[in-house]
Amino acid sequence: MPIVFDNRFARKFPEITTRQPIKPDGEVNLRWLNSPLWAELTNGETPPAELSQWLGGLEHCPGSDPVAQKYAGHQFGHFNPYLGDGRGLLLGQAVVGDKITDIHIKGAGPTPYSRGADGRAVLRSSIRELLASEALHALTIPTTRALALISTQGKIQRERVEPGAMLARTATTHVRFGHFEHCFHRGLEDTMHNLWQDTIEVTWPHLADADIEEQFSQVVKSTAEMIAAWQAYGFIHGVMNTDNMSLAGETFDFGPYAFLDDYQPEKIFNHTDAGGRYGLLQQPGVGLWNLQRLAQAISPLIEADKLRAALDTYEPELRKAYLNRMTKRLGMSSVPAKERMQLVGGWLSLLEVNQADYQLAFRDLIDSLEAKEPKGLLAQSGDSWWQEYNNVVNGESDIDVMKQVNPWVIVRTHHAQRVIEAAETGDDSLLHDYVQALMTPFSERLRESPWAKPPTAEEQVSELSCSS
Repeated sequence: MPIVFDNRFARKFPEITTRQPIKPDGEVNLRWLNSPLWAELTNGETPPAELSQWLGGLEHCPGSDPVAQKYAGHQFGHFNPYLGDGRGLLLGQAVVGDKITDIHIKGAGPTPYSRGADGRAVLRSSIRELLASEALHALTIPTTRALALISTQGKIQRERVEPGAMLARTATTHVRFGHFEHCFHRGLEDTMHNLWQDTIEVTWPHLADADIEEQFSQVVKSTAEMIAAWQAYGFIHGVMNTDNMSLAGETFDFGPYAFLDDYQPEKIFNHTDAGGRYGLLQQPGVGLWNLQRLAQAISPLIEADKLRAALDTYEPELRKAYLNRMTKRLGMSSVPAKERMQLVGGWLSLLEVNQADYQLAFRDLIDSLEAKEPKGLLAQSGDSWWQEYNNVVNGESDIDVMKQVNPWVIVRTHHAQRVIEAAETGDDSLLHDYVQALMTPFSERLRESPWAKPPTAEEQVSELSCSS
């Protein structure tokens, strides 16, 4: 195997892991490989012919030591101690120079934590996670990465019988808030301390010798910055349970996620989230609530007043990170912060009243600035905001920056559905083409691309399934 494994997690934490091999589900087929990411993990080595056999479990992946992890978590606000990797296995940690990267297989078969489920993943949800992770990465939003998509011969019963798949993904770490909740619930204080310190060493090596208050403050800051980026790009995670929160502040375990098409910020896409707990507008508050659950879990390691002090930095960090993102998207770095916030508020109100496409409206603004007259939305009903913007920015818009942060292409549910339907028939051409566009979303060549087109009224999706 060209990847050099360390397997430190399996070695260090046997009390919260179970060793087991990938359980194959018939013959496998490599449908997509993230070639740039593979090159990073292997110092540019050519993918071996056996790769699909290794990742699909038909042969042991050389050097790996697969484990399923035990954790707990709050799901829709309620504590559940019975969670764990029910269908995923951590193959190990890939080592390239000083960098350590987790490699994980989703859909690897039942584990001791499957709670009666089949341990499998379907092609539909695997493709959706692949699309989201690579799109977020291209938008510079911290996220897990998709390494490889493998189809299996399995026929998986969900709402319908669906083709099976496995997704190989990478992350800085797969340690979740829920790992610490499990340790707290079970009284595993030594394990908790060792797990915390090991995760900090892997994620932020420069903080390895810092006190735990500074380390926890970094977790708070990274979580705030991640959620601020979600908000700035209209990304709705879908299932922000604490077991889906990465300690590294990376977008993790995508549920029925969505990027907004029309700017309807109160729209809920997860059909199991009847109360709207995890909608776009709720995400910042849920992020803090989840951090409070983490703080409670690690309370044996740090004094309560230090935990509170770190948590108090969450909202200022989120506001700062959000304003920084929106400042770039609206090209107004020369404007004082207070006026920038007013312009952002007015912009969002304009989009909501007109139910404008959230992504392409920013491109309308760029076109307007280049033409020196309102275009698109701004020509139709944005004259007042356009006047205010020009008065405040005073000809100093950062158009070049705007073009580097405002995508032509994002994951749109109607496009994803087309890709999935084609892949289910064995045609991967749309998948490869869409992923390539998502990896280069700011390219001007995509202006006329079919992938840039928002959905028609008939193509709008109001609900998404949580099954995967």
